[in-house]
Amino acid sequence: MKKMLLISFVMVFAVSIAFSQFGIKAGMNLGTLGGDDKTQNGFDPKTKVGLMGGISYHIGLIAGLSVQPEVLYVQKGAIYEANLTAGNFYMNQKLTFTGGYIEIPVVARYNLPTPLVSPYIEGGLAYGFLLSAKQKEESTTNVPGEVSGTNDTDVKDQTTSSDFSIIIGIGVDILMFDVNARYVMGQTKIGKDSDLKIYNRGIWVTAGIHF
Repeated sequence: MKKMLLISFVMVFAVSIAFSQFGIKAGMNLGTLGGDDKTQNGFDPKTKVGLMGGISYHIGLIAGLSVQPEVLYVQKGAIYEANLTAGNFYMNQKLTFTGGYIEIPVVARYNLPTPLVSPYIEGGLAYGFLLSAKQKEESTTNVPGEVSGTNDTDVKDQTTSSDFSIIIGIGVDILMFDVNARYVMGQTKIGKDSDLKIYNRGIWVTAGIHF
């Protein structure tokens, strides 16, 4: 009995290896912020486009099911913008938060068993490690006594060092190419030692190739 179980395990492992594929992917993150406290001073966050890319390892299981771990670099963040006018006077202020993360997603995927072009759905989790966090403030005004300018601040010490996320996505495999879109919901407050319920949100859009 033990020998049969061992043989079965080896066969399943061998089949999994046979259907494994290494891949590379790149694209963009349409980042923003979510949570009860995402609105600041009456302004909601706007989308910030960030770069992303990395490697994946696709492990085929059975009946269209597979598991795919990845290692990615992802730029997250959001933009707050205020445009104020009073008569001939104006003040335009823009605050951009950018966080650079190493993300390790693991997703389970189900592909439709169709040749050449195979749509799929997926879901999983990701754990991110913060590499950098910066805040850029831009101000343009003609109000007397106020000054236009730009100020860059490193806020890594004020940002939580990790980010745990839930992933849901869709995509399509076309021969050796993969096109994918994911909605990523951060579950970790981004403010270190902060009571504000503000979380990373993003739509990851990528294209890749697997071997």
